[in-house]
Amino acid sequence: MITIGDIVELLPTNNRNRQLRSQEKKYEWEVLKIDPETICFNGNEGILIKHVGSDHDRWVQREDIKLLHFKENLR
Repeated sequence: MITIGDIVELLPTNNRNRQLRSQEKKYEWEVLKIDPETICFNGNEGILIKHVGSDHDRWVQREDIKLLHFKENLR
């Protein structure tokens, strides 16, 4: 289960995600917010993530990310 503060990997599920991974080397992201009804996904769940090491953030769906590190294990 993904929670706020977890570190996730952005998966290459679409062209933009593939571009972020290959050209910008943005693999690891921190979960900032989980919204059960996100407008950009037609009212479906959306997860706001921020790249570790920059201020770049984006909304993704659960199938676009994979859990790498639980928040509790980061300390």
